[in-house]
Amino acid sequence: MQQKNDNPSFFEPKTIIAVATVALVYFGWQTYLGKKYPQYGKTTSSQSQQKATESTPAAASSPVETKSEIVTPAAQEQVFNYSNDKVSFTLTNRGMGLKNYTIRNYTDKEKNNIKVGLSDKDGLFELRWAGDEKALDFNVSEQAPGHYVGTAQVGETVIKRELKFNVENSSFTNTVTVSNPTEDFKKGFSLLIPEKIHSPGSSSFLFPSYEHQDFFVIHSGGKHETVNFSNAKENVSKEFSAASILSVSSQYFAAAVLDKSDIIPEVKVASSVGEKVALAELVYKPVQVKPEMNFSEIFYAGPKSMDALKAVDPELANIIDFGFFAFIARPLVYVMKAFHSLVGNWGFAIILLTLLVRLCVLPFNIMSFKSMKAMQKVQPIIQSLREKYKDDPMRLNQEMMAVMKQNGANPLGGCLPMLLQIPVFFALYRVIGSSIELYNSPFIGWIHDLSAHDPFYVLPVLMAVFMFIQQKITPSTMDPTQAKIMLFLPVIFSVFMLQLPSGLTLYMVVSTLFGITQQYLMMRERKTA
Repeated sequence: MQQKNDNPSFFEPKTIIAVATVALVYFGWQTYLGKKYPQYGKTTSSQSQQKATESTPAAASSPVETKSEIVTPAAQEQVFNYSNDKVSFTLTNRGMGLKNYTIRNYTDKEKNNIKVGLSDKDGLFELRWAGDEKALDFNVSEQAPGHYVGTAQVGETVIKRELKFNVENSSFTNTVTVSNPTEDFKKGFSLLIPEKIHSPGSSSFLFPSYEHQDFFVIHSGGKHETVNFSNAKENVSKEFSAASILSVSSQYFAAAVLDKSDIIPEVKVASSVGEKVALAELVYKPVQVKPEMNFSEIFYAGPKSMDALKAVDPELANIIDFGFFAFIARPLVYVMKAFHSLVGNWGFAIILLTLLVRLCVLPFNIMSFKSMKAMQKVQPIIQSLREKYKDDPMRLNQEMMAVMKQNGANPLGGCLPMLLQIPVFFALYRVIGSSIELYNSPFIGWIHDLSAHDPFYVLPVLMAVFMFIQQKITPSTMDPTQAKIMLFLPVIFSVFMLQLPSGLTLYMVVSTLFGITQQYLMMRERKTA
């Protein structure tokens, strides 16, 4: 009699179906995770290296080397501190980057010293082997205060870096010498400018903040591009080729690299909205490898002062972005400085500069006024012509042109002079809004900082009142409905000016007051004529 086997066989159909189901679910879940999270299950290079070291302790003393292995790592971080009356910083051997770079002769609104190149992991002007996620470790020696020489080795390639601080203009000269490079060196190396994203003073549509942070790149042909990252709603990632200048800047301060090498570098910029960090990289990728290769740059981290930047290198002054009308804005900067040397107050210098600009465009305003008065005069005649020739458009145009020519009226006469003034006013707007000279500079009374908004909103309210008066006394050819809508314009302008620097609002107030005086005098002259 055959005995019954109570142990189920693995090859029973139910068992096979169960195993197959579990396998399908497992591999399906792994596939889903791999697609949804690309880094799922992947081990980083540093983790792999750590695990390999832990599992094979003898590997550290093994004579076998890989091309990416750093032969002379620094067992302990080297730190060098530097300080003078203008700046202070800490240099480490991790990429010979700068930490805690502080501009000591400027403070923010909370009276704290300005810091540039802020980052929790990356150093300012840090050197990194292209493709690596960490800095290249150097063996650094301090030749003199602010003068450092470091050496690192990657495989057979030796990298020597010399960084020297210039006390007179707070800049750095940087030289990198690469000896015995292998073909892997075609991947190149990077110089970094990190920064943390500052929270804007105001993000409201009605109360916009003038503060901003930008990547600024000057590439081939002298063309430049500005990439705003502080106000971006999503992450920024852009690349540029053939760059000569790279800077990461706020409204009044910047960290910049000016290339002086034979090999033209590339630029990569990126920012993360979630992590509130930004990073700019100047990347050197040589096409051909020579036994010894040299690279040189000028570094700057400090205020965006035209004089200070030109003292470092005339090309570096281009990081001050005055916009499309820079050719008008730059001379205006020097005129404003000349006025300041006379009166000793930047607020009064703005007033004098505004009056000078208004006097320069006064002939165009007079032309506009005469044209508008002439158009007012012929409006009844034109209205009657429209009734008379409403069925004959061609004849109507001929008669209208004849009437306007006879009375010296030009429909474009009121617009053209204003269009000619727009470039000047936009340039002046950028000059006042970007001049470091106004930073923390007082005017009178309640205005203690021309780069900050009016704390009591006196100037925005005055601007609204003056704009309303100017509209009321200015001759207009608009119909009553349009005229009523235009009455809201002063209020809208005033609201937008609430958070802008008081120096800008002062310029608008003085300009509008000049317009009222000019309009009043022309109207009175017209009546007495």
